[in-house]
Amino acid sequence: MPLRARSIAVLILGAAVLAGPAAAAAQEPAPFYRIHAGIEAEAGSRMVVWDKDAGSSFLKSIRGRIRFGLELSGGASFSLLAGGGAENWNGLIFRRLPFSVDYEAGSRGAIVLGAEMEVPLFRPGDWEIGAAAQALFSLGLKGEWTSEALQQPARLSGRASGTAVRLGPTLAYRGFETFTPTASVFYDGLWSSFTMEETIGSLSGSEKKKINGRGSVGASLGMIIEPSASFRLKAEGFLIPGKKLEGGWNLSPGAAARMEFLF
Repeated sequence: MPLRARSIAVLILGAAVLAGPAAAAAQEPAPFYRIHAGIEAEAGSRMVVWDKDAGSSFLKSIRGRIRFGLELSGGASFSLLAGGGAENWNGLIFRRLPFSVDYEAGSRGAIVLGAEMEVPLFRPGDWEIGAAAQALFSLGLKGEWTSEALQQPARLSGRASGTAVRLGPTLAYRGFETFTPTASVFYDGLWSSFTMEETIGSLSGSEKKKINGRGSVGASLGMIIEPSASFRLKAEGFLIPGKKLEGGWNLSPGAAARMEFLF
């Protein structure tokens, strides 16, 4: 082989050897999943009914949670949630105790556990249509009070617990590089109970009140900001309309914000 042809062959072989690892790295598939972890906060006011829709009041709550889960390469994510918060049950009326009690003791602490799933279903162009579901379980901390409204002091104690489920379709526009507007319509179910105990001298009694959310369909608007592949911010506001017992409608508002890191 002539010297010139031999030199060209050596150069081609060397280029192939050097380009091989780079090409392999470029063709390496994305990871099947990533781990995500973050913190979030949520606040809202929800109209609730009790005594078989004979009475109504507003449950005001503020919660903070941590989340940890997996995000698959296709965009589906699964998360576990844990945290706490404060729930204000003012407005409940207990009539089956030795002496009636109108609850006005303010907010009580609560422990919150839950799970969440988000799944993209279709991607027509820059749009993404998906589904989301969330289940939360709340256990309120026991509160104790003393009432001086009667001639003899009354000792009161109470605790709330409940389950909240939210699920429905989601819509997102992915046409921007780091900013994604979102919207959703969802079913929102709330089932809670509040147990109040009262002791006045030799008299004592207990009443468990079953409480349900008023209105079950809501809507939200939000946004996702992703300045990098490993960091994400999400915020949304939502409204849940519910019919008042005395007639007319009420809008129960709420807002949530989330910060996530992906590994």
